[in-house]
Amino acid sequence: MTIRHVADAIKSSGSVALIAHIMPDGDTLGSCLAMYHALNGLGIRADLFCQDPAPEVYMFLCEIDKFDRVPTGAGSYDMCIALDCSDLDRLGSLIPVFKSSRKTLNIDHHKSNTTYADLNLVDETAAATGELIYKVLDEMGVPISPDIAIALYTAISTDTGNFSYSNTTPASMRIAAGLIEAGVKVDELTTRLYRTHSLHRIKLLSRVLDSLELFENNRIAFLTITMKDLEDTGAQASDMENMVNYAKEISGIELAVLFKETTDGGTKVSIRTSDKLDATKLALQFGGGGHMKAAGANLDMGIKDAKTAVLAASRSMLEELS
Repeated sequence: MTIRHVADAIKSSGSVALIAHIMPDGDTLGSCLAMYHALNGLGIRADLFCQDPAPEVYMFLCEIDKFDRVPTGAGSYDMCIALDCSDLDRLGSLIPVFKSSRKTLNIDHHKSNTTYADLNLVDETAAATGELIYKVLDEMGVPISPDIAIALYTAISTDTGNFSYSNTTPASMRIAAGLIEAGVKVDELTTRLYRTHSLHRIKLLSRVLDSLELFENNRIAFLTITMKDLEDTGAQASDMENMVNYAKEISGIELAVLFKETTDGGTKVSIRTSDKLDATKLALQFGGGGHMKAAGANLDMGIKDAKTAVLAASRSMLEELS
């Protein structure tokens, strides 16, 4: 599916539902909002949906309060667009809205994407879904307003670690330059996204670092967050974002995993790897997915059993390098 075909399909729609993935991050939220602003400018009815509330760090984004968690317009959309969702399950409770729309579109950059829509624009070479949205809007002839620019910069910046991860490309930087020209104030946005933290997050981080476990001569690192940790610190799910990176940044670590206890007794794992290992390969063993160096999965087991299973799989991956 080409950018032009996607642009034409969107422009021919009279109404569009935009869905962000469960436990939304900056890329899915920024991509949805950029498309929302663009469609409004074209006179196309657009509605925003997400099963879970947006993390507090993103509440500065224009129209972030327009996301609806309870679908009321199922069956009334010409098109439904899933943004940054690698598979249908990532839509959570909004799956009925997606399935009942006259045409469905999947825009994503994950290697593990299952191409589940009628139309699929999937490019794993893109650093973020926000990059694809930028190209689609350009093809649609939509001017990049300051609100669109801020939303897309947030999307791309957060998925590239503020343009520091290996997925950052020359194209990422060229798009970022265009967004800055369109009105992004880099210092202000950087402060909002990376230099301002809640006290709850800092308290939680202290506990997370204390949970550090090392294996295989300090090549594997595990961190843990329990429901009690969240309760005691007052932290929210959004406060856990990117904490796995603290383990990955330890010298010599090739594979880092953050285990997060879920309300149903299961375990969510976030995986980060070095250049030598494929995080997606590990995540897929547990029904997850993601990227070469960053992936995740949900395990239907408690943290203790999850650690045992993930450690065995991780050791096997290291043995393959020998």
